[in-house]
Amino acid sequence: MNGRAWAAGGLLLAMGLVGVSGCGPEEASGSEGAGAAHAHSQALTEGAPLTSHDAQCLRLVDANTWTTAVANLAPVGPALGLSGLLGDLNRAGPVLTASTRPPATGYKGGFRWNDGDMATTEWIPQGLTAGVSGSRNIALVSWHYAPSGPDKGVRVSVADISDMSASAVNYRHVLLVRPTGEGQFTTVNEHGGGLAWFGDYLYMADTSDGLRVFDLTQLRQVDTGTACETQVGKVGAVWCAYGYKYVLPQVSAYSVPASITLPCRPKFSFLGKDTRGGTSAVLSGEYCNNGDTPCPHDGTTPGLGGRLYRWPVNATTHRLEATGGAVVPERAWITNEPNLQGVAPVMTATGTSTYWLSSTRYGGALFKVSTSASRKTFLSGSSQWARMPEGMHATGSGTNLWTVTEGVSGVTAPASGGRVVFYVDQAAVD
Repeated sequence: MNGRAWAAGGLLLAMGLVGVSGCGPEEASGSEGAGAAHAHSQALTEGAPLTSHDAQCLRLVDANTWTTAVANLAPVGPALGLSGLLGDLNRAGPVLTASTRPPATGYKGGFRWNDGDMATTEWIPQGLTAGVSGSRNIALVSWHYAPSGPDKGVRVSVADISDMSASAVNYRHVLLVRPTGEGQFTTVNEHGGGLAWFGDYLYMADTSDGLRVFDLTQLRQVDTGTACETQVGKVGAVWCAYGYKYVLPQVSAYSVPASITLPCRPKFSFLGKDTRGGTSAVLSGEYCNNGDTPCPHDGTTPGLGGRLYRWPVNATTHRLEATGGAVVPERAWITNEPNLQGVAPVMTATGTSTYWLSSTRYGGALFKVSTSASRKTFLSGSSQWARMPEGMHATGSGTNLWTVTEGVSGVTAPASGGRVVFYVDQAAVD
């Protein structure tokens, strides 16, 4: 069953909890229809400060499958966890050099993927997050499956970035799966546009519905025989994952109830991790443009109405913080920026209202935005940022800002638009 079905058990409860009052700029009030009319009449200006947004109508409901999902995986084999996987990284991505790195303000280091991953048209990088496992620094990157036909869903690259002075970064791809019953699982057919890592949980953007959650302690090994190359789930006496050796299972999901509709209902295009202000939060944002992907709050200037939300994370459980059976956004803003692909907090900023946003506007850009000032720009066309940037992660120390690029179609050279993962000095883009 899909994310909507997983959340169905909570929808009746949510319908009793959730009002349908309008979402709009903070001065908006009245019914959902009134909020929509106000939002669509509001003029937006590209590059303007973040606009505070009233998100009182919005809720997420936990599917609460944490226990049953893990129980359903028991027949597949022992849970190896992230530490077990790190001893079996099978690919090497060359570290970037002065002649192979893309232009970026404050550039410090990075790597590209191996030749096959640089050239493949089947998989496209999207989200990025990072964290620590034992003594190792780890980057996690999501890739969505592009071809038609059987959808392999989303894979995640686990990359050991502990020593960026080495000649290469070791990594391995794992397939995301969703348990469907005892000893059964299938692919996660989503775009995988954003990731955020808290504790043992990896959050992934579910574009239409909310957030999916994967448990890094539940990484499991499956069969890699020839029969498994084209199949997923239990096949005879073994478990398959389209040839991948490891699977990372979904354990729950946070979904927007069906009773919440446009314009209150957002898209979950990308994610970020924020640990400022003494509280942790998953950041979620909307991609929108002035063409085929408008947003509900685009106002009179389509493409600028993408919204940014802070979802509180419990410091002990690393699950979203629920109140009265539902999760409400801690803060929300209209970004006034088009074509957004990623978000990271400016760790040295006071409060929680200053962010970096990556955008494919102008071929590639990094924007520093806040509620108090117009944006600061770093553009690929001015050799200030890489082309086609996607997800980002800011280290908690305020030192490095990491990002991954999708890659320009048909380009494999990392210096001119090929797929890379790199980091810059946060102070240089502050």
